[in-house]
Amino acid sequence: MDKYEGTVHFEINGNDYKAFFYGEEYEPGQNVEVEFDQLESPLEWDVIFNENKDKELRIEKTENSEWSYYGYGRIKSISPITADFGDLKLELGDWTNDPKVVGEYIYWTIDRLDISKIKE
Repeated sequence: MDKYEGTVHFEINGNDYKAFFYGEEYEPGQNVEVEFDQLESPLEWDVIFNENKDKELRIEKTENSEWSYYGYGRIKSISPITADFGDLKLELGDWTNDPKVVGEYIYWTIDRLDISKIKE
């Protein structure tokens, strides 16, 4: 890896996270406005809508890689689908256009959490 790709360590609400970056420079202790994106594993509809039985809003680290997480969240909007996972809100693409899913609790797998600086 060169200095323009790697891992950013950060904290939200006392929870530690790691995300992958590419094409930017970050300095330790630097405060910048960022946005998050994600690469996901495809899941079956039943898994997405039935595996968050406790209606949680949280992100849980996996053991697959330093940037992968399980997400327990709630769909906030569609086109694109946006979900609230507690500490993070992520766009999840356009895999449904059914407005009935808004407000539903979901389970999601994040294979790689990506971070990038917000362009001014």
